[in-house]
Amino acid sequence: MRIVAIVALVLLGILPATADAKRLRGIDISRFQGSIDWPAVGKTKIAFAFAQASRGSGDDCLVRAGRCGADNFYARNLAGAREAGIPIGAYHRAFASGRTRRLAKADSQKEARIFSKAVLAAGRFDLRPVLDVESPFTELDEERLRLWIRIWVERVERKLGVKPIIYTNLTSWGATGNTLKFARRGYRLWVANFDVPSPAVPAENWAGRGWSIWQFTSSGNVRGITGNVDKNKLGVPIGRISAR
Repeated sequence: MRIVAIVALVLLGILPATADAKRLRGIDISRFQGSIDWPAVGKTKIAFAFAQASRGSGDDCLVRAGRCGADNFYARNLAGAREAGIPIGAYHRAFASGRTRRLAKADSQKEARIFSKAVLAAGRFDLRPVLDVESPFTELDEERLRLWIRIWVERVERKLGVKPIIYTNLTSWGATGNTLKFARRGYRLWVANFDVPSPAVPAENWAGRGWSIWQFTSSGNVRGITGNVDKNKLGVPIGRISAR
């Protein structure tokens, strides 16, 4: 049975979670990959994908300035992946800021609106939405960063009707004080740690729950995508990160 068929059956609840489902590999992509040949990707062993739907809110985006806000490639990536039989979800690359609680809250709400609007405009998605929490953080102490994250995930959950996944790494999550609060509240972890046998997991192994997705390289190669692409391993049955 092809991997994409296994994914579809697990998502539909027809096939129980198995070791096969837990060995699935996926990619995450954005406008920086340009146009993707999704039919070609669909012929590979890639079994799931996440596409950037938005990036920062504009003024505080310190990486590739001027290329923030909604990702103009998101809708076509969503449609292309789904047509190729690859379950896909959306992520938001946060650029969190706020020198006061009021400013941190307003910044988080603004980025949540940009993301939710982009996702809802493009239509149905298969996998849970994702908040990408990584440095740089601007004028945020630990408490205000935790507030920023909480406001974003709660607002997006209300808008989209599903609890987001949190993407981060050991160093970036340390800026929150290595809080366990989000792990204990059921937010699944997508951890980034490249070129190692197993990832370093923040928040005391995510409060003992471990990682659900591991981004293990930023220099992968996949047929249908020009240049390098991030690749990921699934640590749980895919049904546990689905939007159902």
